[in-house]
Amino acid sequence: MENASVEAVYAACSATEVRETHISWVFLSGDSAYKIKKPVVLPFLDYGTPERRRHMCEEEVRLNRRLAWSIYRGVLALVPDGGGLRLERADHTQAVEHVVWMRRFDERATLAAVADGDPDVEAVGARVADFHAEVPAVRGVDPVAAVRAAAAETFDELRGLPTVAAASRFTEAFLKRRGADIRARAEVGLVRDGHGDLRAEHVIMGDPVEVVDCLEFDPALRAVDVGADLSFLVMDLERLGRADLARTLVRAYAAHGGNPGDEALIAFHAAQRAWVRAKVALIGGRDEEVEQLLALGRRLAWRARQPLLLVVCGLSGTGKSTLARSFGRVSGARVLSSDVVRKELAGLAPTEHGTPDLYTPGWNRRTYAELGRLADRELRLSGTVIVDATFRDQTDRDAFTAALGWTLGDETRVIECTAPPELRAVRAAARVGDASDADAAVATAQRFDPIEADHLVLGTDRPAADLVDGVEEWLDVR
Repeated sequence: MENASVEAVYAACSATEVRETHISWVFLSGDSAYKIKKPVVLPFLDYGTPERRRHMCEEEVRLNRRLAWSIYRGVLALVPDGGGLRLERADHTQAVEHVVWMRRFDERATLAAVADGDPDVEAVGARVADFHAEVPAVRGVDPVAAVRAAAAETFDELRGLPTVAAASRFTEAFLKRRGADIRARAEVGLVRDGHGDLRAEHVIMGDPVEVVDCLEFDPALRAVDVGADLSFLVMDLERLGRADLARTLVRAYAAHGGNPGDEALIAFHAAQRAWVRAKVALIGGRDEEVEQLLALGRRLAWRARQPLLLVVCGLSGTGKSTLARSFGRVSGARVLSSDVVRKELAGLAPTEHGTPDLYTPGWNRRTYAELGRLADRELRLSGTVIVDATFRDQTDRDAFTAALGWTLGDETRVIECTAPPELRAVRAAARVGDASDADAAVATAQRFDPIEADHLVLGTDRPAADLVDGVEEWLDVR
Protein backbone atom coordinates (compact mmCIF):
# COMPACT_ATOMS: atom_id res chain seq x y z
CA MET A 1 0.00 0.00 0.00
CA GLU A 2 1.09 3.54 -0.67
CA ASN A 3 1.39 6.05 2.18
CA ALA A 4 -1.88 7.71 1.11
CA SER A 5 -3.72 4.41 1.52
CA VAL A 6 -2.25 3.92 4.99
CA GLU A 7 -3.45 7.38 5.95
CA ALA A 8 -6.92 6.52 4.62
CA VAL A 9 -7.00 3.35 6.72
CA TYR A 10 -5.83 5.37 9.72
CA ALA A 11 -8.80 7.69 9.28
CA ALA A 12 -11.29 4.87 8.59
CA CYS A 13 -10.29 3.11 11.79
CA SER A 14 -10.28 6.36 13.82
CA ALA A 15 -6.86 5.20 14.92
CA THR A 16 -4.93 6.93 17.66
CA GLU A 17 -1.80 4.91 17.08
CA VAL A 18 -0.25 2.69 14.42
CA ARG A 19 2.29 -0.11 14.78
CA GLU A 20 4.30 -1.48 11.88
CA THR A 21 6.15 -4.74 11.27
CA HIS A 22 7.80 -5.96 8.08
CA ILE A 23 4.53 -7.68 7.02
CA SER A 24 1.65 -5.67 8.53
CA TRP A 25 0.26 -2.49 10.06
CA VAL A 26 -1.85 -2.51 13.23
CA PHE A 27 -4.15 0.48 13.83
CA LEU A 28 -5.20 1.03 17.46
CA SER A 29 -8.50 2.74 18.24
CA GLY A 30 -10.28 2.68 21.59
CA ASP A 31 -10.79 -0.95 22.62
CA SER A 32 -10.17 -2.22 19.08
CA ALA A 33 -7.17 -3.08 16.95
CA TYR A 34 -7.25 -3.47 13.17
CA LYS A 35 -4.49 -5.39 11.39
CA ILE A 36 -3.92 -4.93 7.69
CA LYS A 37 -1.48 -7.08 5.78
CA LYS A 38 1.14 -5.46 3.58
CA PRO A 39 1.13 -6.39 -0.12
CA VAL A 40 4.44 -8.22 0.10
CA VAL A 41 5.78 -11.50 -1.22
CA LEU A 42 8.69 -13.01 0.73
CA PRO A 43 10.37 -16.42 0.53
CA PHE A 44 8.20 -17.62 3.42
CA LEU A 45 5.01 -15.57 2.83
CA ASP A 46 2.64 -14.46 0.03
CA TYR A 47 0.40 -11.42 0.61
CA GLY A 48 0.69 -10.41 -3.03
CA THR A 49 -2.98 -9.98 -4.04
CA PRO A 50 -6.11 -8.56 -2.38
CA GLU A 51 -7.74 -12.00 -2.60
CA ARG A 52 -4.76 -13.63 -0.95
CA ARG A 53 -4.72 -11.03 1.83
CA ARG A 54 -8.44 -11.52 2.52
CA HIS A 55 -7.93 -15.29 2.76
CA MET A 56 -5.01 -14.79 5.12
CA CYS A 57 -7.14 -12.47 7.31
CA GLU A 58 -9.80 -15.17 7.54
CA GLU A 59 -7.19 -17.81 8.36
CA GLU A 60 -5.65 -15.59 11.03
CA VAL A 61 -8.99 -15.24 12.79
CA ARG A 62 -9.87 -18.93 12.48
CA LEU A 63 -6.54 -20.16 13.78
CA ASN A 64 -6.03 -17.61 16.54
CA ARG A 65 -9.45 -18.18 18.04
CA ARG A 66 -8.07 -21.53 19.20
CA LEU A 67 -5.93 -19.78 21.82
CA ALA A 68 -7.48 -16.29 22.00
CA TRP A 69 -11.22 -16.53 21.38
CA SER A 70 -12.07 -13.29 23.17
CA ILE A 71 -9.54 -11.23 21.20
CA TYR A 72 -10.21 -12.13 17.56
CA ARG A 73 -13.55 -10.52 16.65
CA GLY A 74 -13.58 -11.19 12.92
CA VAL A 75 -12.69 -9.80 9.48
CA LEU A 76 -13.90 -6.45 8.14
CA ALA A 77 -13.75 -4.84 4.71
CA LEU A 78 -12.43 -1.44 3.76
CA VAL A 79 -14.63 0.19 1.11
CA PRO A 80 -14.37 3.55 -0.67
CA ASP A 81 -16.20 6.42 1.02
CA GLY A 82 -15.92 9.67 -0.91
CA GLY A 83 -12.23 10.48 -0.87
CA GLY A 84 -11.52 8.06 1.96
CA LEU A 85 -12.40 4.61 3.29
CA ARG A 86 -14.84 3.14 5.80
CA LEU A 87 -15.17 -0.19 7.58
CA GLU A 88 -17.91 -2.59 6.47
CA ARG A 89 -18.85 -6.28 6.63
CA ALA A 90 -16.24 -8.62 5.18
CA ASP A 91 -18.46 -9.64 2.24
CA HIS A 92 -19.09 -6.09 1.00
CA THR A 93 -18.95 -6.09 -2.80
CA GLN A 94 -16.91 -2.88 -3.01
CA ALA A 95 -14.15 -4.02 -0.66
CA VAL A 96 -10.69 -2.84 -1.66
CA GLU A 97 -8.91 -4.36 1.33
CA HIS A 98 -9.65 -6.49 4.40
CA VAL A 99 -8.54 -6.17 8.00
CA VAL A 100 -8.42 -8.42 11.04
CA TRP A 101 -10.60 -6.89 13.76
CA MET A 102 -9.34 -7.58 17.28
CA ARG A 103 -10.09 -6.58 20.82
CA ARG A 104 -7.26 -4.40 22.00
CA PHE A 105 -5.40 -6.02 24.89
CA ASP A 106 -3.20 -4.49 27.54
CA GLU A 107 0.38 -4.89 26.35
CA ARG A 108 1.53 -4.48 29.94
CA ALA A 109 -0.07 -7.87 30.64
CA THR A 110 2.04 -9.85 28.17
CA LEU A 111 4.57 -12.37 29.43
CA ALA A 112 7.33 -10.28 27.85
CA ALA A 113 6.24 -7.24 29.87
CA VAL A 114 6.05 -9.06 33.20
CA ALA A 115 8.94 -11.51 32.73
CA ASP A 116 11.16 -9.61 35.15
CA GLY A 117 8.66 -10.27 37.93
CA ASP A 118 7.00 -13.48 39.08
CA PRO A 119 4.59 -14.44 36.28
CA ASP A 120 2.51 -17.60 36.50
CA VAL A 121 4.32 -19.54 33.78
CA GLU A 122 2.88 -22.77 35.18
CA ALA A 123 -0.50 -21.57 33.89
CA VAL A 124 1.12 -20.87 30.52
CA GLY A 125 2.60 -24.36 30.38
CA ALA A 126 -0.76 -25.90 31.24
CA ARG A 127 -2.55 -23.79 28.62
CA VAL A 128 -0.13 -24.77 25.86
CA ALA A 129 -0.31 -28.44 26.88
CA ASP A 130 -4.13 -28.33 26.63
CA PHE A 131 -3.89 -26.61 23.27
CA HIS A 132 -1.51 -29.20 21.87
CA ALA A 133 -3.79 -31.97 23.10
CA GLU A 134 -6.77 -30.41 21.31
CA VAL A 135 -5.30 -29.61 17.88
CA PRO A 136 -5.06 -32.35 15.26
CA ALA A 137 -1.97 -34.43 14.61
CA VAL A 138 -0.37 -33.88 11.21
CA ARG A 139 0.48 -37.11 9.43
CA GLY A 140 2.73 -37.73 6.46
CA VAL A 141 5.35 -35.19 7.50
CA ASP A 142 9.01 -36.19 7.75
CA PRO A 143 10.00 -33.96 10.68
CA VAL A 144 13.72 -34.44 10.09
CA ALA A 145 13.44 -33.33 6.46
CA ALA A 146 11.23 -30.42 7.52
CA VAL A 147 13.70 -29.21 10.15
CA ARG A 148 16.60 -29.65 7.74
CA ALA A 149 14.86 -27.66 5.00
CA ALA A 150 13.80 -24.86 7.35
CA ALA A 151 17.29 -24.66 8.84
CA ALA A 152 18.89 -24.52 5.39
CA GLU A 153 16.67 -21.57 4.47
CA THR A 154 17.50 -19.80 7.73
CA PHE A 155 21.24 -20.32 7.42
CA ASP A 156 21.16 -19.25 3.78
CA GLU A 157 19.68 -15.91 4.90
CA LEU A 158 22.32 -15.59 7.64
CA ARG A 159 25.21 -16.80 5.50
CA GLY A 160 28.52 -15.08 6.19
CA LEU A 161 27.71 -14.01 9.73
CA PRO A 162 29.86 -15.30 12.63
CA THR A 163 29.04 -18.82 13.93
CA VAL A 164 26.45 -19.51 11.20
CA ALA A 165 28.53 -22.17 9.44
CA ALA A 166 29.05 -23.81 12.84
CA ALA A 167 25.30 -23.63 13.52
CA SER A 168 24.59 -25.38 10.23
CA ARG A 169 27.15 -28.09 10.98
CA PHE A 170 25.76 -28.62 14.48
CA THR A 171 22.20 -28.90 13.14
CA GLU A 172 23.16 -31.61 10.66
CA ALA A 173 25.15 -33.50 13.30
CA PHE A 174 22.22 -33.41 15.74
CA LEU A 175 19.74 -34.58 13.11
CA LYS A 176 21.97 -37.51 12.26
CA ARG A 177 22.36 -38.44 15.92
CA ARG A 178 18.75 -37.94 17.00
CA GLY A 179 16.83 -38.27 13.73
CA ALA A 180 15.30 -41.62 14.67
CA ASP A 181 13.97 -40.16 17.94
CA ILE A 182 12.49 -37.16 16.13
CA ARG A 183 10.73 -39.39 13.58
CA ALA A 184 9.47 -41.69 16.31
CA ARG A 185 7.73 -38.76 17.97
CA ALA A 186 5.94 -37.97 14.70
CA GLU A 187 4.79 -41.57 14.40
CA VAL A 188 2.95 -41.33 17.74
CA GLY A 189 1.18 -38.10 16.76
CA LEU A 190 3.42 -35.48 18.35
CA VAL A 191 3.63 -33.40 15.17
CA ARG A 192 0.58 -31.17 15.44
CA ASP A 193 -0.99 -28.08 13.90
CA GLY A 194 0.35 -25.77 16.57
CA HIS A 195 0.97 -22.05 16.98
CA GLY A 196 4.29 -21.56 15.21
CA ASP A 197 5.30 -18.29 16.89
CA LEU A 198 5.03 -18.75 20.66
CA ARG A 199 6.85 -15.63 21.79
CA ALA A 200 6.56 -14.01 25.20
CA GLU A 201 5.09 -10.84 23.67
CA HIS A 202 2.25 -12.95 22.23
CA VAL A 203 1.28 -14.52 25.58
CA ILE A 204 -1.32 -12.51 27.49
CA MET A 205 -1.36 -13.37 31.17
CA GLY A 206 -4.74 -13.75 32.79
CA ASP A 207 -7.50 -16.24 33.46
CA PRO A 208 -7.45 -17.81 31.01
CA VAL A 209 -4.03 -17.29 29.49
CA GLU A 210 -4.44 -16.25 25.85
CA VAL A 211 -1.94 -16.36 22.99
CA VAL A 212 -2.15 -14.23 19.85
CA ASP A 213 -0.37 -14.03 16.48
CA CYS A 214 -0.38 -17.67 15.43
CA LEU A 215 1.31 -18.11 12.04
CA GLU A 216 -1.42 -18.25 9.41
CA PHE A 217 0.56 -17.81 6.20
CA ASP A 218 2.23 -21.23 5.98
CA PRO A 219 0.73 -24.37 7.57
CA ALA A 220 4.12 -26.09 7.36
CA LEU A 221 5.53 -23.61 9.88
CA ARG A 222 2.83 -24.66 12.36
CA ALA A 223 2.96 -28.40 11.64
CA VAL A 224 5.85 -29.12 13.97
CA ASP A 225 6.69 -31.31 16.92
CA VAL A 226 4.91 -30.01 20.02
CA GLY A 227 8.31 -29.71 21.70
CA ALA A 228 9.50 -27.50 18.84
CA ASP A 229 6.40 -25.32 19.21
CA LEU A 230 6.95 -24.96 22.96
CA SER A 231 10.66 -24.34 22.44
CA PHE A 232 9.99 -20.96 20.83
CA LEU A 233 8.78 -19.72 24.20
CA VAL A 234 11.64 -21.51 25.95
CA MET A 235 14.06 -19.62 23.70
CA ASP A 236 12.32 -16.31 24.26
CA LEU A 237 12.42 -16.64 28.04
CA GLU A 238 16.12 -17.49 27.80
CA ARG A 239 16.57 -14.38 25.64
CA LEU A 240 14.88 -12.31 28.35
CA GLY A 241 17.31 -13.66 30.92
CA ARG A 242 14.77 -15.93 32.62
CA ALA A 243 16.14 -19.44 32.15
CA ASP A 244 14.43 -20.29 35.46
CA LEU A 245 11.03 -19.47 33.99
CA ALA A 246 11.86 -21.52 30.90
CA ARG A 247 12.55 -24.56 33.10
CA THR A 248 9.34 -24.00 35.05
CA LEU A 249 7.39 -23.69 31.80
CA VAL A 250 8.67 -27.04 30.52
CA ARG A 251 8.00 -28.78 33.83
CA ALA A 252 4.45 -27.41 33.95
CA TYR A 253 3.82 -28.43 30.34
CA ALA A 254 4.96 -31.99 31.09
CA ALA A 255 3.05 -32.14 34.39
CA HIS A 256 -0.11 -31.20 32.51
CA GLY A 257 0.23 -34.10 30.10
CA GLY A 258 2.44 -32.58 27.40
CA ASN A 259 5.41 -34.46 25.96
CA PRO A 260 8.11 -31.88 25.09
CA GLY A 261 10.95 -34.38 24.69
CA ASP A 262 14.16 -34.54 26.68
CA GLU A 263 16.23 -31.48 27.56
CA ALA A 264 18.66 -31.94 24.66
CA LEU A 265 15.81 -32.09 22.15
CA ILE A 266 14.14 -29.00 23.60
CA ALA A 267 17.46 -27.14 23.50
CA PHE A 268 17.97 -28.18 19.86
CA HIS A 269 14.60 -26.82 18.80
CA ALA A 270 15.12 -23.67 20.89
CA ALA A 271 18.44 -23.08 19.12
CA GLN A 272 16.67 -23.33 15.75
CA ARG A 273 14.12 -20.78 16.96
CA ALA A 274 16.89 -18.40 18.04
CA TRP A 275 18.41 -18.58 14.58
CA VAL A 276 15.02 -18.00 12.94
CA ARG A 277 14.57 -14.89 15.05
CA ALA A 278 18.08 -13.78 14.09
CA LYS A 279 17.00 -14.04 10.46
CA VAL A 280 13.93 -11.90 11.14
CA ALA A 281 16.04 -9.36 13.01
CA LEU A 282 18.46 -9.26 10.08
CA ILE A 283 15.60 -8.52 7.68
CA GLY A 284 14.54 -5.72 10.03
CA GLY A 285 18.06 -4.26 10.18
CA ARG A 286 18.44 -4.85 13.93
CA ASP A 287 22.12 -5.81 13.94
CA GLU A 288 22.63 -5.85 17.71
CA GLU A 289 19.68 -8.18 18.13
CA VAL A 290 21.08 -10.45 15.40
CA GLU A 291 24.34 -10.75 17.31
CA GLN A 292 22.56 -11.54 20.59
CA LEU A 293 20.34 -14.18 18.99
CA LEU A 294 23.26 -15.87 17.24
CA ALA A 295 25.03 -16.09 20.61
CA LEU A 296 21.88 -17.49 22.23
CA GLY A 297 21.53 -20.10 19.49
CA ARG A 298 25.14 -21.13 20.06
CA ARG A 299 24.60 -21.45 23.81
CA LEU A 300 21.50 -23.57 23.28
CA ALA A 301 23.40 -25.75 20.80
CA TRP A 302 25.91 -26.55 23.54
CA ARG A 303 23.02 -27.53 25.80
CA ALA A 304 21.66 -29.80 23.07
CA ARG A 305 24.93 -31.75 23.11
CA GLN A 306 24.18 -32.96 26.63
CA PRO A 307 24.93 -35.03 28.53
CA LEU A 308 28.44 -33.66 28.15
CA LEU A 309 31.40 -33.84 30.50
CA LEU A 310 34.16 -31.83 28.84
CA VAL A 311 37.55 -32.29 30.48
CA VAL A 312 40.15 -29.66 29.55
CA CYS A 313 43.53 -30.83 30.78
CA GLY A 314 47.24 -30.26 30.23
CA LEU A 315 50.32 -29.00 31.99
CA SER A 316 50.40 -25.63 33.70
CA GLY A 317 50.82 -22.79 31.22
CA THR A 318 49.23 -24.62 28.29
CA GLY A 319 46.28 -22.21 28.36
CA LYS A 320 43.75 -24.82 29.46
CA SER A 321 42.09 -22.51 31.98
CA THR A 322 41.72 -19.72 29.42
CA LEU A 323 40.23 -22.21 26.98
CA ALA A 324 37.89 -23.68 29.60
CA ARG A 325 36.63 -20.21 30.51
CA SER A 326 36.02 -19.51 26.80
CA PHE A 327 33.95 -22.68 26.60
CA GLY A 328 32.02 -21.53 29.64
CA ARG A 329 31.26 -18.13 28.11
CA VAL A 330 29.90 -19.46 24.82
CA SER A 331 28.05 -22.42 26.34
CA GLY A 332 26.72 -21.01 29.60
CA ALA A 333 27.92 -24.22 31.28
CA ARG A 334 29.59 -24.23 34.69
CA VAL A 335 33.39 -24.47 34.71
CA LEU A 336 34.94 -26.39 37.60
CA SER A 337 38.60 -25.51 38.21
CA SER A 338 40.90 -27.74 40.26
CA ASP A 339 42.82 -24.63 41.36
CA VAL A 340 39.67 -23.08 42.82
CA VAL A 341 38.46 -26.35 44.37
CA ARG A 342 41.87 -26.92 46.00
CA LYS A 343 41.78 -23.47 47.60
CA GLU A 344 38.18 -23.93 48.77
CA LEU A 345 39.09 -27.20 50.47
CA ALA A 346 41.89 -25.37 52.27
CA GLY A 347 39.63 -22.48 53.29
CA LEU A 348 41.45 -20.02 51.04
CA ALA A 349 40.20 -17.46 48.56
CA PRO A 350 40.98 -18.43 44.94
CA THR A 351 43.71 -15.80 44.59
CA GLU A 352 45.39 -16.51 47.95
CA HIS A 353 48.73 -18.27 47.63
CA GLY A 354 48.72 -21.88 48.74
CA THR A 355 51.57 -23.41 50.72
CA PRO A 356 53.54 -26.39 49.30
CA ASP A 357 51.63 -28.89 51.47
CA LEU A 358 48.52 -28.20 49.31
CA TYR A 359 50.30 -29.87 46.40
CA THR A 360 51.27 -33.18 47.98
CA PRO A 361 49.93 -36.43 46.45
CA GLY A 362 47.39 -36.71 49.27
CA TRP A 363 46.01 -33.21 48.68
CA ASN A 364 45.96 -33.85 44.95
CA ARG A 365 43.81 -36.96 45.40
CA ARG A 366 41.52 -35.08 47.76
CA THR A 367 41.18 -32.23 45.27
CA TYR A 368 40.41 -34.49 42.32
CA ALA A 369 37.90 -36.52 44.32
CA GLU A 370 36.05 -33.32 45.22
CA LEU A 371 36.25 -32.22 41.59
CA GLY A 372 34.62 -35.53 40.60
CA ARG A 373 31.83 -35.12 43.12
CA LEU A 374 31.10 -31.57 41.96
CA ALA A 375 31.12 -32.65 38.31
CA ASP A 376 28.70 -35.46 39.11
CA ARG A 377 26.30 -33.06 40.80
CA GLU A 378 26.47 -30.55 37.95
CA LEU A 379 25.88 -33.23 35.33
CA ARG A 380 22.76 -34.34 37.14
CA LEU A 381 21.53 -30.77 37.54
CA SER A 382 22.21 -29.29 34.11
CA GLY A 383 23.53 -32.05 31.87
CA THR A 384 26.75 -30.20 30.96
CA VAL A 385 29.91 -29.38 32.87
CA ILE A 386 33.43 -28.25 31.94
CA VAL A 387 36.30 -29.44 34.13
CA ASP A 388 39.61 -27.52 34.11
CA ALA A 389 42.55 -29.36 35.70
CA THR A 390 45.98 -30.66 34.72
CA PHE A 391 44.99 -34.34 35.15
CA ARG A 392 48.71 -34.96 34.64
CA ASP A 393 48.96 -38.00 36.98
CA GLN A 394 47.03 -41.22 36.52
CA THR A 395 46.38 -41.35 40.29
CA ASP A 396 44.61 -37.98 40.07
CA ARG A 397 42.51 -39.21 37.14
CA ASP A 398 41.59 -42.33 39.10
CA ALA A 399 40.51 -40.24 42.13
CA PHE A 400 38.31 -38.09 39.88
CA THR A 401 36.74 -41.08 38.13
CA ALA A 402 36.08 -42.94 41.39
CA ALA A 403 34.19 -39.94 42.80
CA LEU A 404 32.24 -39.34 39.61
CA GLY A 405 28.88 -41.06 39.75
CA TRP A 406 28.71 -41.31 35.96
CA THR A 407 30.29 -44.02 33.86
CA LEU A 408 32.90 -42.38 31.67
CA GLY A 409 31.49 -43.12 28.24
CA ASP A 410 29.96 -41.39 25.25
CA GLU A 411 29.13 -38.27 27.24
CA THR A 412 32.81 -37.65 28.14
CA ARG A 413 35.15 -35.64 25.91
CA VAL A 414 38.77 -35.00 26.84
CA ILE A 415 40.94 -32.22 25.42
CA GLU A 416 44.66 -32.29 26.13
CA CYS A 417 46.17 -28.83 25.73
CA THR A 418 49.80 -28.59 24.67
CA ALA A 419 52.29 -25.76 24.24
CA PRO A 420 56.10 -25.48 23.97
CA PRO A 421 57.93 -25.30 27.34
CA GLU A 422 59.16 -21.76 26.71
CA LEU A 423 55.59 -20.54 26.03
CA ARG A 424 54.30 -22.31 29.13
CA ALA A 425 57.00 -20.64 31.21
CA VAL A 426 56.12 -17.19 29.84
CA ARG A 427 52.43 -17.72 30.51
CA ALA A 428 53.00 -18.98 34.04
CA ALA A 429 55.26 -16.04 34.87
CA ALA A 430 52.71 -13.53 33.53
CA ARG A 431 49.84 -14.65 35.73
CA VAL A 432 48.13 -11.92 37.76
CA GLY A 433 45.14 -12.52 40.06
CA ASP A 434 44.99 -16.18 39.06
CA ALA A 435 43.93 -19.16 41.19
CA SER A 436 46.93 -21.20 40.04
CA ASP A 437 50.12 -21.14 42.14
CA ALA A 438 52.25 -22.72 39.39
CA ASP A 439 55.11 -20.39 38.45
CA ALA A 440 57.48 -20.75 35.49
CA ALA A 441 59.72 -23.21 37.33
CA VAL A 442 56.81 -25.46 38.28
CA ALA A 443 55.30 -25.29 34.80
CA THR A 444 58.49 -26.36 33.04
CA ALA A 445 59.25 -29.13 35.57
CA GLN A 446 55.88 -30.87 35.24
CA ARG A 447 55.46 -34.12 33.36
CA PHE A 448 52.26 -35.57 31.85
CA ASP A 449 51.26 -39.24 32.03
CA PRO A 450 50.02 -40.29 28.57
CA ILE A 451 46.26 -40.57 28.13
CA GLU A 452 45.41 -43.90 26.59
CA ALA A 453 41.76 -43.18 25.74
CA ASP A 454 40.67 -41.47 22.52
CA HIS A 455 40.88 -37.71 22.99
CA LEU A 456 41.74 -34.44 21.25
CA VAL A 457 45.29 -33.09 21.47
CA LEU A 458 45.13 -29.35 20.95
CA GLY A 459 47.99 -26.94 20.42
CA THR A 460 47.11 -23.72 22.23
CA ASP A 461 49.38 -21.28 20.41
CA ARG A 462 46.34 -19.82 18.58
CA PRO A 463 43.60 -17.42 19.80
CA ALA A 464 41.09 -19.05 22.15
CA ALA A 465 38.18 -18.10 19.86
CA ASP A 466 39.68 -20.13 17.01
CA LEU A 467 40.27 -23.05 19.34
CA VAL A 468 36.65 -23.00 20.55
CA ASP A 469 35.40 -23.13 16.96
CA GLY A 470 37.61 -26.12 16.26
CA VAL A 471 36.49 -27.95 19.40
CA GLU A 472 32.82 -27.39 18.53
CA GLU A 473 33.47 -29.00 15.16
CA TRP A 474 35.22 -31.90 16.86
CA LEU A 475 32.27 -32.40 19.21
CA ASP A 476 29.81 -32.43 16.31
CA VAL A 477 31.89 -34.85 14.26
CA ARG A 478 32.12 -37.15 17.26
